[in-house]
Amino acid sequence: MEWTAGRLARYAQWSTRRRYNDLRRRVSVAYARIAYWLPVGDPDFIGIGAARTASTWLYNRLSLHPDVCLSKKKEIHFFDVQEGEGRWVYGPDAIGPSLSQLDIENPYHWRWYRSQFGHCKAGLIGEFTPDYSLLGTDRIAIVKEHLPNLKLIYVLRDPITRAWSSVRKELWWRFRMRPHELHCPETLLRMSMRPGILARGDYMSTILRWETHYQGRLLYLFYDDIIASPRNALYQVCNFLGLDRSPFDTTHDHATRVNEAPNDDIPNEIRVALENFYAPQYPFLKEKFGHSLPNWFAAPQRPTPRSS
Repeated sequence: MEWTAGRLARYAQWSTRRRYNDLRRRVSVAYARIAYWLPVGDPDFIGIGAARTASTWLYNRLSLHPDVCLSKKKEIHFFDVQEGEGRWVYGPDAIGPSLSQLDIENPYHWRWYRSQFGHCKAGLIGEFTPDYSLLGTDRIAIVKEHLPNLKLIYVLRDPITRAWSSVRKELWWRFRMRPHELHCPETLLRMSMRPGILARGDYMSTILRWETHYQGRLLYLFYDDIIASPRNALYQVCNFLGLDRSPFDTTHDHATRVNEAPNDDIPNEIRVALENFYAPQYPFLKEKFGHSLPNWFAAPQRPTPRSS
């Protein structure tokens, strides 16, 4: 890739914003250690992923419901763990771990997390952080200890198009670059096969980990169904959370896309590599979801949808 002035400026902007947000959160966490007077609340539900499956769209839609109060910032990342070696970074410099890694067993850090919902006075409280799908069972057990009645929303998307959408978004949002402008097929393949990318589409492992502690408290949606009928998808969420669904009867623009990146066809080499990686989990998904599971592999592959 040619490092034009515009791309370098875009990357610098993204890097600076990330570091600023980390530092800002670090200060707010330190403040929560002494600010025992902060108003707090507990989430009733959390969207745990997967990434690039319309979670921002769902957050925006639910924020319109009068009986729902969401965190002011969509992704809180309180329960996250830092990804280890194998994290792929492209650019003239590599960004290290977050400044504000949080300890979910620290009571002061819990106060900070609960303060993210302090503005909520009534209704159901929620947040959406897709990276929670990566949590291990031990960490989920701590979540269950603190939030035993939590409900969870998990959206599944064809893992091949999900991974490719993630790569496209990363290139576009960081560098304003499209995949075909990266004149190195090996690098593009390496991006697509990073452990972090692959893990976010490993639905079988995510389901088994979360159901270990939250059996019967997860709503599973399919991205395909959201695209086909966004209103019906919202109805499913309302039924799951016990919400009146009538506000969505009068709200329009449910099909509005967010977090878009330019559409580019996935190279065949990358598609084959991803299909080979994800193929072993399909028997599990087919058994669990039966006829409701979309035929992600069976039908001729379609172009990647332009959406989050």
